Amino acid sequence: MKKLLFILFLSFVCTSIHAQVKANSPSTPVYNNGDSYGYYIDEIPGAISYTWSVVGPSGGALIWPAWDTAIDITFSKRGMYDVICTVEMDSGPDQVYGLTVDVYEE
Repeated sequence: MKKLLFILFLSFVCTSIHAQVKANSPSTPVYNNGDSYGYYIDEIPGAISYTWSVVGPSGGALIWPAWDTAIDITFSKRGMYDVICTVEMDSGPDQVYGLTVDVYEE
């Protein structure tokens, strides 16, 4: 029984370590020109919901939900933004993942 619990714990830890917010096109520069940019997180076992938010210059980003694990964002101001995904888990505390995005003036 202890071995089974250890294996389950280890698989959960490994899943959590690899979960992160990612850009659909990570090598593409991000501009505030009205284009939308996609971001996603891999599905996490035991997740009930995914809630997205953006922290940055006031009124500088508009989120377009694509589905639970993915969004599109249109930036209207240059600056540094944090794209955040809060994952509600069925057993345990919420998990928060983020990605910092540098938005340039075009």
